[in-house]
Amino acid sequence: MDSNIDKINVSKMKKKISKRIIIFILIFILLIGIVIFRMSHNIYYKYNDWWVIGRTQEEIEERYGEFDIKDEESAKYFMYIYSDYILGVPETPYYYEILFDKSGIAYEVRIGTVMH
Repeated sequence: MDSNIDKINVSKMKKKISKRIIIFILIFILLIGIVIFRMSHNIYYKYNDWWVIGRTQEEIEERYGEFDIKDEESAKYFMYIYSDYILGVPETPYYYEILFDKSGIAYEVRIGTVMH
């Protein structure tokens, strides 16, 4: 009789361990996904920096919409992100800034402000 009880207890323990291992693996996969997302969307969560680098203006606008500000002279393009507020009044606007090389390919992204 004791051997049957031992077999049942061992079976229950194996199921508990299996569930814990599966939960651990799922949490680990989720954390890896979060880390990869955070790294690829480093500047702002809406824009995938890894995807933007190496793309043309047209490709970027097709995916994310038209740029808010285009500075053709310096080959900088801006998409609005947010503004600082002081006493409820918007102060400094911040932009997702994309820099393009002479051939029209994005080579850098950063957070920036536009001085008028």
